[in-house]
Amino acid sequence: MNMARTLYAIGESNGATPTSEQSIRGFLWKSLHSAYKIGEFWDKILHYENRGKCGLCSLPESMDHILLECDASSASRVIWKVAKDLWLKRENSWPDICFGSILGCNLITVRDSDGKEKVGATRLLKILILESAHLIWKLRCERTIKFGGDREKYHSENEIYNKWIHTINMRLKFDRLLTNSMRYGKKASKIITVLKTWSGLLKNKDDLPHNWIRQTGVLVGMTPCPPPGRLIR
Repeated sequence: MNMARTLYAIGESNGATPTSEQSIRGFLWKSLHSAYKIGEFWDKILHYENRGKCGLCSLPESMDHILLECDASSASRVIWKVAKDLWLKRENSWPDICFGSILGCNLITVRDSDGKEKVGATRLLKILILESAHLIWKLRCERTIKFGGDREKYHSENEIYNKWIHTINMRLKFDRLLTNSMRYGKKASKIITVLKTWSGLLKNKDDLPHNWIRQTGVLVGMTPCPPPGRLIR
């Protein structure tokens, strides 16, 4: 109940709710078990075989094609680039992302040169991979279902970039809210864990206090692009 109230409150103030862990778990489970109606699913249905092709490049569609392989996908190209850019603001090297690493993301551990787990970096990497993959999938669904394949309505690169920034900022805000031990008791996130996850990546980071959890207006240090136009690569 408290989780639902938090999601609702954030939605009221921001106009959208952050991606819940339950939603991402559902996305991972369906991807792992090939439960989405994409690609080969349509090959066996008479007169609907064409739905198994990618709407961008006409190659056979699969989840790994959608998330990583489609050369015509602005969503995949832009989102993985900005995820890497944010990561490299604090960490040394961005890992190679494959479909298997997305599905097994929760098993990933980031370690320092001594082999000790970096708790904040591990958690951040999981967030970036899962939120990014899920957003790419959602944008594909908008493109295919909501826009009906109308290319005039497809998301521009700036729109994709801004949606990703918004998604990550919402996740950051949600993380901060979930540290409220008065509301969530033993289920509350540890403040130190959230600080380690996001510190060094925030806008005006040098002006923030060491514990910025209760600070208003905390955002990731990447600025949204003004529409219209395209990203400069």
